[in-house]
Amino acid sequence: MEDKTLFIVIGVLMVVVWTFRQGLKGLRSGVVEKTVKGSQEPLLIQRSAEPATYWVYIGVYFGLSLGALLVGIWLVFIK
Repeated sequence: MEDKTLFIVIGVLMVVVWTFRQGLKGLRSGVVEKTVKGSQEPLLIQRSAEPATYWVYIGVYFGLSLGALLVGIWLVFIK
């Protein structure tokens, strides 16, 4: 495996693992943490208080995970 391919695989796997982990963490706890610019504490979006926003964030996390995996497969095997 070439050095460039190895770096692509490592980078893609880091993005996939982080986003998938954040999505699972949000599903298990029922709370998604959103970083607010200029604030010391993150904004907590709870499943029961704001269900639409909560599910959008969970969907984005899993969507980014799948998208990063597909881009990695495309970069390594197709391009």
